[in-house]
Amino acid sequence: MSAAAVALAETSFCTETPSYTEAPGYKATPVAMVSPEERLRELVHELRQPLSSIEAIAYYLEMTLPAGQFEARQYMAQVQRLVADTNTLLERSVGAKRKAVARAASAG
Repeated sequence: MSAAAVALAETSFCTETPSYTEAPGYKATPVAMVSPEERLRELVHELRQPLSSIEAIAYYLEMTLPAGQFEARQYMAQVQRLVADTNTLLERSVGAKRKAVARAASAG
């Protein structure tokens, strides 16, 4: 494991486990009472948070690499592209669900 990867793994944001139930204003809602659309939005939101962190870390590592590290820069750029592709996929999923709900409401 590279020195950068070890340093990154030792940072607090990588080792702490978030506790959403202890957050101020958190109110648990029974799963049966939440609509599928709301669950999808919640899932997309929860996936985007770590993806954003991954993208930021890849950008930072790419910027701090020495000039001769061409292959490592390519890997970091690829990580950023994959995150962007995943964000696009998530947005399409939410958009498709919204369209399906709108069609069902207009037909019914």
